[in-house]
Parts: sequence; C-alpha cells; structure tokens
Amino acid sequence: MKYEFKYIVAVNQIDELREAIRPFVDLDPYAEAMEGHEYTVRSVYFDTSRFDYYWEKVDGYKMRKKIRVRGYNQKKGDDDTVFMEIKRKFKEPIEKDREKLTFEVMKRLLAGEGSQAYGDAGDEHGVNGAGKFLYHVYRNNLKPVVLVIYEREAYFDRYRPDVRMTIDKNLRGIAYPSIDDLYSEKNAKAALKDRFIFEVKFKDHFPGWLRPVTGRLGMIRRSASKYVFCVDAHHLTESTRKADMFRMTYWGSI
Repeated sequence: MKYEFKYIVAVNQIDELREAIRPFVDLDPYAEAMEGHEYTVRSVYFDTSRFDYYWEKVDGYKMRKKIRVRGYNQKKGDDDTVFMEIKRKFKEPIEKDREKLTFEVMKRLLAGEGSQAYGDAGDEHGVNGAGKFLYHVYRNNLKPVVLVIYEREAYFDRYRPDVRMTIDKNLRGIAYPSIDDLYSEKNAKAALKDRFIFEVKFKDHFPGWLRPVTGRLGMIRRSASKYVFCVDAHHLTESTRKADMFRMTYWGSI
C-alpha cells in the first residue's frame, strides 16, 4: 500500500516548482528517455450506468475503487503494452492490482474470449490478474464512460527511491469511448484549464524537504480526481443525479 498527496497548481507556477524540486529529485528513467522528458498517459475508465464509482468519490466514501485500462503515448501496433488496473482506496492508503497485457489480448479478453485470448500462452496465463478486473466488469455490468488523457513528468526522490512525484498537465477527456479509442484524441475536451496536478506518492513518510516547497508556493493538499474532472467536463452525470433525485422525491411522497 502507498499514500498519494495531490495538489492543484496554477500553470504559471510550473517552472518555479520544477526549480524548487530539482536538487532533490532524478527523472524517472522512462520519462528521461522521452522527448521533452514527458509521456502521455491514457486511461479508459469503466463505471456503472449510474456512475457508482464516480459518486463514491464525489460523496467522499472512505473505501472506493476505480476500474480502468491504461496505455501510454501513441499506438504503434496491437502488441503495444497496456494494463488492466483496479485502484482501491482504504481511507488513506492506496492499493493497486495491475495486469500487463498487449493491446490485442486486452481487447480479446474484454470481448469474452477468456484464456484463449492469450493464444499459445493461454495455459501459462489462465485468467491470472486480469480475472479480477473482468470479475468487476461482468459482475457490475461496467462500461467505458470516459477516456482520461494527460502529459506526465515523473521524478523520484534522489535519497528515497520509494517516493515518486509527478506533474500531470493538459488534462483532457473523451466521453463514452470504445476500447479502440484508447489512443484517440478525437473530441477530447479540456478538463482542468490553466492548472496542473502535482502528486506525491510514498509508502511511509512524506518527504520533509518538500514541505517548505509546498508552503512557499501556497500549495494546499486537496482531492484531485482526474476521472471526476473529465466526467464533469462532459456533464455526464447530470441526468443520473436528476433521475435519482426524482426517484427519491417520488417514492418519498407515496
């Protein structure tokens, strides 16, 4: 398990933040290898028809989850690496189940092919970690509701490699995507204009050197769900909330 502290920061402070953390961090090797030292994160989030996972977050449930398929950068082929992820929160700590797959195998699993989706490696894989993901999808009839996209700069604490910091910017989303849209930008809508999200991920202790930095820049820890921001940008839940309010009013009056 780990902890995540999040901050929403004005874009005009990004250079100051980079300069402040520079003496204490090293670039994530994956980011360092990319042009501009950043990479694109793409996640298709699944939810129920009533957006139960969205409302668990908005309503402040202490125990909640997110179900998503994640890929990176631009599509090169069907053998691109993607991940089926279940992210759980237990009050404060975060736990994640993550299954590494190819794009093609992931699509075949979601199409209901089971272990046959792995082809010749089927006997080796079985349903393994993907089974947990598919269990939630089929049990709760989950569907893709939004594709969340952003560019990420990633760093590790130079003295504590278990501490990771990310600058996530240009947050945007696509409503009701198909799995084939994982690498799409069509109809993407900005979800956090003129701001970015700074995340600090750690196992035991928040880095002491970072507290003066957040204080000097006026950064306040707060909730910052990219999923919620992108759903809200497309107003996807307005009809479901109105329907729930109608049902409560109707049944409460008879």
